[in-house]
Amino acid sequence: MPSYLFMALCALNTAAIVWLAARDEFGWLAVAPLIVLQTILMIGVQEAKHQCVHRQFLVGTRLNDAVGVFTAAIFGVNFVGYRCFHLEHHRKTCQADDPEGLLYQQTWRTRLISLFGAVEQLWVAVSINIFSRRYTPPHSLWRWRWNNAFLAVFVAALALGIHEVPRQIVCAYLLPYCIFAWLDFWLTQAEHYGVPISAQGSRRAPADITTDLYLPRPLSWLILHRSLHRIHHHAPATRWFHAHAQSMVLAKSMPGCVTDLPTFFATWMRLGPRLWK
Repeated sequence: MPSYLFMALCALNTAAIVWLAARDEFGWLAVAPLIVLQTILMIGVQEAKHQCVHRQFLVGTRLNDAVGVFTAAIFGVNFVGYRCFHLEHHRKTCQADDPEGLLYQQTWRTRLISLFGAVEQLWVAVSINIFSRRYTPPHSLWRWRWNNAFLAVFVAALALGIHEVPRQIVCAYLLPYCIFAWLDFWLTQAEHYGVPISAQGSRRAPADITTDLYLPRPLSWLILHRSLHRIHHHAPATRWFHAHAQSMVLAKSMPGCVTDLPTFFATWMRLGPRLWK
């Protein structure tokens, strides 16, 4: 039920933005609060995509895969390939052959990368689409190709929307996406920040190499507890609406690897972006 309520909130907020943006009598001040909410919800949609990879967002494989394909398309990602890429990351987290290394090896070493959230988000999406092909098993290639076709249709529909109803698309998608990408950058950086990369095959306890970043409780719920990455790696089958309670239990039984956003931000500014080393 919580997942369906989240999807309903996303649909209602998007519909409200489109309705307000289509009417000249409503200015930017009227739609601005909904754009802020849309930005926050988009972080939750990113987590919904992630939950669908593990088939924990909804009950049922087909429902999870269908929602996963759509939510991944919002960020320009091939869901079938991303699922193979991400599951390989779980098997080889922070090891030399972790597929995420393909991304972080190309990361800018400068703190200025934090200023280019939308560009970085698009670059990650394109890179994952390219790299994930090698992790996709032969029996799933037809799904991977079908997903590419769906992505092409989605992009074409977006382009048509920009041409026909630019204000609605800017307010409901483009502007929230740009702000979301900057905010989500910090959450992604925190996931395995400061963890040294080990040799291939040298597996460590997931709770020792992953971080739970605590946010104000209402905000954390709106983003589906996306910042609680430690509990996810420790117990990948944890449903998102159980993540906070399970994270607190884990923090008591295995202290460490938890932080908050101001503390992490200060650490990041002092030490710089996460690099593959």
